[in-house]
Amino acid sequence: MKSDSIKTYSYRVSQASKSDLIVILYDIAIESVQDAQAAYREKNDDEYHASLKRAKRVVDELESSLDMQYDISKELFKIYVSMMRFLVKADAGHDVTVLDTVISMLSKLRRSFYEVSRQDTTGPVMRNAEQVYAGLTYSNMGTSTEIAENASGNRGYTV
Repeated sequence: MKSDSIKTYSYRVSQASKSDLIVILYDIAIESVQDAQAAYREKNDDEYHASLKRAKRVVDELESSLDMQYDISKELFKIYVSMMRFLVKADAGHDVTVLDTVISMLSKLRRSFYEVSRQDTTGPVMRNAEQVYAGLTYSNMGTSTEIAENASGNRGYTV
């Protein structure tokens, strides 16, 4: 994952509602699997394994955050277990043919959660985060085109 992507995800997380966070996880997983495919084509074995490891961690996070009292969570759990099997198969056996299936599964779920997130009006989870408008960051330290470091060091978390 490139540094520009990391900055973009960091910004998105700081402004995200609970349902937006799930969409962001899907985006990170999709990008990680695509990075693995690119690394495989470039014969970059270290990046291939690192990208798949990142994708597996995201799928594991999605799986562990399920509330199993709902029937939909039980179905999602089955899908995540299946995805994890594909990712392990790709990682252990260099079977990149299954990665297209994983991307397809992630993309379909992402579209569904995106629709849910559009209806979420709860606001950002991080209450103390800096506000960003049109690419500029406004904080108590002035304006910047980069995300400014918080003087208190809490980066949006209340202490």
